[in-house]
Amino acid sequence: MGLTGEALAQANRHQLRDGNRNFKKEKYDKAEVLYRRALQSDSTDYRGQYNLGNALYRQKKYDEAVRHFDQALQSTNLSDRQRSQTLHNKGNSFLKAGMDNPQQGMQYFQQAVQSYQEALKLDPKNDDTRYNLAYARRLLQQAQQQQQNQQGQGQNQDQNNQNGQNQQNQQNKDQQNKGNQNQQNQNQQGDPKDQKDTQKRPNQMEHRKQDAERMLEAVKNNERQSLKEQAKKVQAANSHPSDKDW
Repeated sequence: MGLTGEALAQANRHQLRDGNRNFKKEKYDKAEVLYRRALQSDSTDYRGQYNLGNALYRQKKYDEAVRHFDQALQSTNLSDRQRSQTLHNKGNSFLKAGMDNPQQGMQYFQQAVQSYQEALKLDPKNDDTRYNLAYARRLLQQAQQQQQNQQGQGQNQDQNNQNGQNQQNQQNKDQQNKGNQNQQNQNQQGDPKDQKDTQKRPNQMEHRKQDAERMLEAVKNNERQSLKEQAKKVQAANSHPSDKDW
């Protein structure tokens, strides 16, 4: 048999009281468990959602804390002070999340500023909210300035890279032009060895011609010498005395 509405309400109050006692003892994990149990009987209870958000905040579970503060703000019977206090704690969760996550800090700081501004509209005399709002704005400005500096550095780096690439391309072009010019000069001058060999050929032909002429002259001289010797023999034969007696 299920519990009656009164019994559920008593169980809810009991869980909340136990959760508050653990919260004061800074046993935030136990307080979280007790607050969640209290919400099982009534998930729309402002006190349960608000206290659970605070317990999660103390455990640095900032994103989850924000969700439960939003759930608490869904209640329709809240006073301006209760709503302002919940928005203040929601702003604190955004602020801490941004400080713990620098890469997403600017987004969190913007949300913190918005939450503090809404809280001040409901409770303009809350000095704590006003101080936190000024602090969140300062962190937001620093994050924006840092982002601008990083973008400027990125643009400068891109420009330097482009300049370096252009310079490298020009060097490559100059080297290519120089190589083409050297090749053209070599084509015009030719191989020195080829020129040297070409110069030798006329001299070799001249020497061969002279050798042939000397050989021809020697042959002619030999022929002349042979004719002279033959003529002498004929003459000698004609002048020899005959053995016949006439």
